[in-house]
Amino acid sequence: MSQDEKENIKQEINKAINFLGQNKFTEAENACLKIIESGDNADAFHILSSIKIYQQEFEESIKYVRKSIDIDNSNPGYHVTLGCAHSSMKNYNESIVAFQDAIKINSKIAQVHFYLGESYRKLKKYNDAISSFYNTIELSPDHSGAHMLLGIVYQQKKQFDLSIKSFEKCIEIMPDYPEAHLNLGLCLLLVGDYENGWREFEWRRKLWKYETDKLKKEWTGQNLENKTILVLDESSDENLIHFIRFVRDLKIDSNCKIIHQCRDDAKELVAMQDWIDEVVTDSDYPDHDYFIPNGSFMNVLKYNPNHHQQHFPYINVTPENHGLCNRDAFNIGLVYETKLEPSVYDDESIDPRLFDDVFTRAENVVCLDSNILKSDLPKYCSSQTEKSDLVYLSQVINDLDLVITVDHIVAHLAGALNVDTILMLPCVPNWRWDLNHRDNSIWYRSIKTFRQPVQDDWTTVIEKLKKYISETKNGRISD
Repeated sequence: MSQDEKENIKQEINKAINFLGQNKFTEAENACLKIIESGDNADAFHILSSIKIYQQEFEESIKYVRKSIDIDNSNPGYHVTLGCAHSSMKNYNESIVAFQDAIKINSKIAQVHFYLGESYRKLKKYNDAISSFYNTIELSPDHSGAHMLLGIVYQQKKQFDLSIKSFEKCIEIMPDYPEAHLNLGLCLLLVGDYENGWREFEWRRKLWKYETDKLKKEWTGQNLENKTILVLDESSDENLIHFIRFVRDLKIDSNCKIIHQCRDDAKELVAMQDWIDEVVTDSDYPDHDYFIPNGSFMNVLKYNPNHHQQHFPYINVTPENHGLCNRDAFNIGLVYETKLEPSVYDDESIDPRLFDDVFTRAENVVCLDSNILKSDLPKYCSSQTEKSDLVYLSQVINDLDLVITVDHIVAHLAGALNVDTILMLPCVPNWRWDLNHRDNSIWYRSIKTFRQPVQDDWTTVIEKLKKYISETKNGRISD
């Protein structure tokens, strides 16, 4: 190839890179394909691979970048792209190999160590993840992402002091980083530091958009006598049920009008509460004197659940004949899978096969998760709820003898209704389930918590559950 031809290809590569930087993927792809017509080119294949990652066509991305590596195995960037494509497909073992190959070529690129640490974290290889994140920080001391993920990993290892220090270091580097503040707050709440936890929890509002131009003055504790307060919904059923207790207390303590926003699927249940004057959708902003997001009550009230008397049940539901309970049996509601959302930890769900030996014919087990396919319903479940709206779920839960659930909206409904509940939790649970209360919930009087003694050990939890059910039926466990 002549020097002129090489220079022309270099110009075309730069043109493709510019197109890629402007998100003009079609133009970048066409430029690369034109280059390849004249012969294989590692950079052109690499750009094509990057385009396919942006387009979430990860197998195509891997195919192209492997061609780059076949041509030039000494370029660390090609191995990094391969690792990112594998990581995007959740092929973390493969991504680890690719990132390690990049590091063998050049060990001084901080971001590659960071990517490697994240792959280890996803595989719960926490010590390896920590080592990689510290390698990142050694090369780039102000790498906020590495400090953030160190905090998350230390939390999973129950090394909460180190977790808090890592989040604080991240905040020191980036004082206005909402995710760092929020993660710090959630860690503080988990270990029972409510004063500082609620303050940091307020940073969630930076990540949540609402129409500020339609709002009047925020309620921060002012006298509400003869005033109207609008409670804003934060688009979480769990938060709605958890925090609505404070709305009830507010109504009792002051002569105010309460308007509560909520999503359509929750409006009927919220409207059943006679202490709420008006229910509107989460896009409605009726006239009001003050507003407050429903997750901000605790910070305003400086609320510590250890120091306040709570009243149960704090929600009411109109009875309905749903036909799922058997008068002659011990009726149990069961949820073994958390919500199917990317943000939910996969270690919160339980393999339904682990319950195969838990129940006997004396129990009527109702699956409270309508998202489980009928074909996948375990044999020990005699029936299943037909829908997931909150009124229907509450009506079923209210008629049960016992609820057994993972971290799910069902736990909050059962707790608010004061129905006996076993909540099965991973070793390091959601922030709501204060670790200082090992066997119960500080938030719900009727909930007993069965926690993993070590990571991924559901077997011990299931054995404890089996014993509890047996002894409960025999009357040997008191309330």
